[in-house]
Amino acid sequence: MSGNPVLNDRRFVTIANSDTSTGSMTIEGAIQKSLNLFGVLIFGVLLCMSAFMGAEVSAPGSGYALAALGTLIGGLGGFAVVIMLVFVRPKGTPVKTMGAYVVFQSLFLSGFTFMMEQAYPGIATQAGLVTVGITGSMVALYTSRAVRVGPRFNMMVGALVMTVMFVYVAQLLLWLITGMSIPLIHGSGIIGIAFSGVIVFIASLTLLSDFHFIEEGARYGYPKHMEWWAAFGLLMSVVWIYVEVLRLIAKLRDH
Repeated sequence: MSGNPVLNDRRFVTIANSDTSTGSMTIEGAIQKSLNLFGVLIFGVLLCMSAFMGAEVSAPGSGYALAALGTLIGGLGGFAVVIMLVFVRPKGTPVKTMGAYVVFQSLFLSGFTFMMEQAYPGIATQAGLVTVGITGSMVALYTSRAVRVGPRFNMMVGALVMTVMFVYVAQLLLWLITGMSIPLIHGSGIIGIAFSGVIVFIASLTLLSDFHFIEEGARYGYPKHMEWWAAFGLLMSVVWIYVEVLRLIAKLRDH
């Protein structure tokens, strides 16, 4: 199974047995579907970024306002989609729902990146390169078998991810109720930087779980439709890494 909460053990059993279509999962199929999702996401991000920049040129400040709105809508919408996929357990592979996630993430990533770029010129390129580097490093680690990925590893990664999610939800509730944030972890001091570094490390580990899921799926002949879930898991992991790298670089610049 995977350390990704969307593909935990209980979820996997429900998803895998909910589609009676023929065919078995392959590594090539999972890669192709991953490229499809990433292609749509990148296109959406570039399109939204162009709109924000055009608005900013026409009326200074309007692009930033649109980016902030896009970040809010995209963040809330993407979160709602993930919660639905985790808890509602739709039958088969809800490709349209996954498509909705990509649209929301296009809004969120483009808006968040635009605002960060306004405050820290060049940070988007830096974060993008670091994300690619991390992804490549995880691929090398996994293919070289330098890290042993199995049930225990996935359970550990899943527990770490859920801990981080708990912190994020607690922060959101605290902000909504009191307008305050959890002390230190969001600052640019040593604790804040260390916190972001740990989050980037945990997010990177989810890639190893995703690679393991794809390999195991091809080896044991998981249903063909599971390729979409594998691609979706990879997309979630890479998006999370990019966002956390952005935050880490911003803290490092402020330090």
